[in-house]
Amino acid sequence: MHAAVLQAYDRPVVLTEVPDPGPGAGEVLIRVRAVGICGTDVKVTTGLIPNLPLPLIPGHEVAGEVLEDVGDLRAGQRVAAYIFQPCGVCQWCRRGQQTICATSPRIGFERDGGLAEYLVMRPQDLLPFSDELDFAQAAVTMDAVLTPWHALRTQGGVQEDDTVVIVGAGGLGLHAVQIAKALGARVAVIDVDEGRREFAVKLGAELAVGPEEAPELRVWTGEGADVVLEASGAPAGFAVGMDLVRPGGTVVVCGYRPGSDLPADSMRLALSEITVVGSRSGSLADARDALRAVEEGRIAPLIADTGSLADVPDFLERTRRGGVLGRTVVRL
Repeated sequence: MHAAVLQAYDRPVVLTEVPDPGPGAGEVLIRVRAVGICGTDVKVTTGLIPNLPLPLIPGHEVAGEVLEDVGDLRAGQRVAAYIFQPCGVCQWCRRGQQTICATSPRIGFERDGGLAEYLVMRPQDLLPFSDELDFAQAAVTMDAVLTPWHALRTQGGVQEDDTVVIVGAGGLGLHAVQIAKALGARVAVIDVDEGRREFAVKLGAELAVGPEEAPELRVWTGEGADVVLEASGAPAGFAVGMDLVRPGGTVVVCGYRPGSDLPADSMRLALSEITVVGSRSGSLADARDALRAVEEGRIAPLIADTGSLADVPDFLERTRRGGVLGRTVVRL
C-alpha cells in the first residue's frame, strides 16, 4: 500500500510502498479515506515527542470505511478512529479516563497511523457516523474538535452564560470558539495573529485581541473569566490566562510545548481558589458526543485545504509555519 513514512526525525516524510497490514484476532481492517494534519504531527515528525518507534506512519485524525463485517460493524460502514487503544481494565479506564491509560498505544504515535491506504483497528475504537457526514469532517473531529470539547465541556465545566477566554486561536482554539458558543457561553480570544483573530470573530467570538491588548478583556469579563482555555502552549499565554481568570474560576491547559514550565502565583491560586486543570484529548464517550455534535451541525470542523499523500510534506511545513486556519486534510 502507499504510505507516508517518517524514517528519521526532523526529515521530510517519505512516500513509499509498505506491506498491507493484516488484522489479527479482535481487529478489523479499514480503508482510510481522510486524515487531518495538525501541530502535534509536527511535534511527532520533528522528534519533540520522545520514545516513538521509527519508522512510523504518522496521522491520528482518521476516518475510513470498514472492509468486512466484524461484530456490530458492517462492510462499507463509515467510521472515525479513536486515537487511543485503552486497556479497559486499569483504574483510569474504569473511571472513563482512557487518555491517561498507561498501556494505551496511540495511532500515529506508538503505532502506525492513518497516512496510508489501510489501517488496522480494534472494533471498539471505531465510531460509526452517517453517510451524510464527509470523511474529512469526521477525521478532523477526532482531535481538533474532540480535544477542545473535552477541555471545555468535561474539564472546564462550561455552562450557559459563562465567560470564556481562549488563549491561542490555532486549530484547537478556533474549534473551541464554536464549542463554547454551542454551550451557551460568551467567548473572547487572544492570539498574536491578526488573521486568526478575524476568523475567531467570524466564528462567534465577541472580542479577539492581541496579547498586548489583553487588559481590555478585564472590562469585558467584569470580575474575570469563568473559564480560560490555554491552547497556545506558551508560558506567556498561560500567564495571561491566569491574570484574566476570576476568583473561583478555572484555567484549562490543553496546549503544550515539551520542556516548558508554566508560571503561577501560588498565593493567588490558594487565596482566590483558582482551579488549574490539564486536558488531554478526550474519552471515548467525549469522542462519541463530539462526533454527534458535528453530525447535528452544532460544530463545523474547519478544513483549510485538502490534498493527497503527495501533499503531506507541504501540509506539515505549512502547519509548522503556523499559516493554516483549521486543518489540512489528506484524502485517500
